[in-house]
Amino acid sequence: MLKNYEALMQFNKDSLDAVVQSGTKLANGFEQIAKEAFSFAGRSFEGAVEAGQQFAACKTPADLMQLQTKLAKDNWESLVAETTKISELSTAVVKAAAEPLQARYKTAYDVAAKAAA
Repeated sequence: MLKNYEALMQFNKDSLDAVVQSGTKLANGFEQIAKEAFSFAGRSFEGAVEAGQQFAACKTPADLMQLQTKLAKDNWESLVAETTKISELSTAVVKAAAEPLQARYKTAYDVAAKAAA
């Protein structure tokens, strides 16, 4: 009886450890995502200041339109690249956070299957 109780306690402890590991991985991953987002926001702000200076230096409407077209294209490409990067990072974070829980689910299934046999 005591052996079964100890095994159950160890199983529960291991499950709790898996939840803690998963939560830690999620927290660290969200921190990385937030850092990346704030970094992008900072770069975007710097780009906006630089764009303002470039607009101020335009001499003709044609120069202004050419610059506007270039900046729109560059900003769109930057946005697409950044959202792709954050999406990939988010996927990696969720996958890493799920690993400890998946291992515990497999262990729980194996224990239940063994007990049922």
